[in-house]
Amino acid sequence: MRKTKLTPPTRIKIDGQIYWRVVAPSPTGGRIRKTFKDREDARIFHEQCKVQIAQFGAQSMEISDRVRGQAVEGMKLLEPYGANLMDAVKHYVAHLESRRGGVPLSQAIEELLLNRKSAEVSSRYVNDLRLRLGRFHAAFPDASTRSITTANIGSFLEGLGVAASTANTFRRDLRTLFEFAVERGYVEVNPVRVKPIKCKDAKIEILSVDQTARLLKSCDSETLPAVAIAAFCGLRQAEIERLDWSKVDLDEKIIQVDADIAKTGGRRVVDIPDCAIKWLATHAKDRGKVMPSAFRILFDRVRVRAGFKPSFDQRRDAVLQTFLNGKSNLQPWPANCLRHSAISYRLSKWKDIGQVATVSGNSPSVIKRNYLELVKPSAADAYFKITPSTADGKIIKISSAVG
Repeated sequence: MRKTKLTPPTRIKIDGQIYWRVVAPSPTGGRIRKTFKDREDARIFHEQCKVQIAQFGAQSMEISDRVRGQAVEGMKLLEPYGANLMDAVKHYVAHLESRRGGVPLSQAIEELLLNRKSAEVSSRYVNDLRLRLGRFHAAFPDASTRSITTANIGSFLEGLGVAASTANTFRRDLRTLFEFAVERGYVEVNPVRVKPIKCKDAKIEILSVDQTARLLKSCDSETLPAVAIAAFCGLRQAEIERLDWSKVDLDEKIIQVDADIAKTGGRRVVDIPDCAIKWLATHAKDRGKVMPSAFRILFDRVRVRAGFKPSFDQRRDAVLQTFLNGKSNLQPWPANCLRHSAISYRLSKWKDIGQVATVSGNSPSVIKRNYLELVKPSAADAYFKITPSTADGKIIKISSAVG
């Protein structure tokens, strides 16, 4: 097939009108014909084609004016970096290639949640994981597992606007997500390589004797066992969530915290003080979960009845909103205050760092550093005399629990 050559403007007639036509070669082997009313326009087009073919060959003839404009604009943007269009194209192609084989971020999250459910981890852990990873997905709704970068994760964590410990919890869950993605072949390397944020030692805050009595009195039958065990025995909330009544022996006055529910992975036995026995006696069961599944909602009601702020005052719970109505002077709820109270009062009363460390599942150094001399001995004596009868108004008044 004979190649088409570039021809100069040729005079033609169409419906009795004079026009000028230029024929140029097409990169596909055919030809491109353009017709002009004005001879000068045809001449200019012809000259442009000559220059373009001489510099870039016939293929350049199919580049549209729009693409040419984009090329010019792209070169301007790349110029400060000393790069050209081909550099940019190669870089972007490499980026697209890197995303191949990944899956949508939403899919990876759902698969992880199903995996954790099948491993029979606590429902609270799964729900918290869903909330935190859901917030990450909302920040990158169209992302795949391969498109997320370390920079993306760093900027996300920095923009959370939360305490350092909370940001580190998000970081931990993101590491879990992408380790899971690595295992499934959705990404080669875990992108969570940002360092944990250094946290300052949190201030240990506890409840006073009167506050504890008021809290226990505000409980109902569903919430009381978990609150009493936390306040007097010092189990962690996550441990109480997994605790079964079969491990609570009121006759022997002990709770068996098995390795599979303990945070540290080590089994321990925790003694139950006599005051706690009296709170638990009428609520104990042979088996079943000590903490109800709706504990968070129920405990928010308890906190408000006792004069404390709920964990979430916008919760869609009609009973809670009724309790909140007209209450503007509620006190903040100190973080982990029930466990902190149990450990602090125990240490003040029995003065045995090693024994308190063992039953609380902490090291002696942690107990000594955080809890030693935190409360007065008189307050400790009063604390372990809080019973259902004294909570009705016979509590010994202690002006301050802090030593």
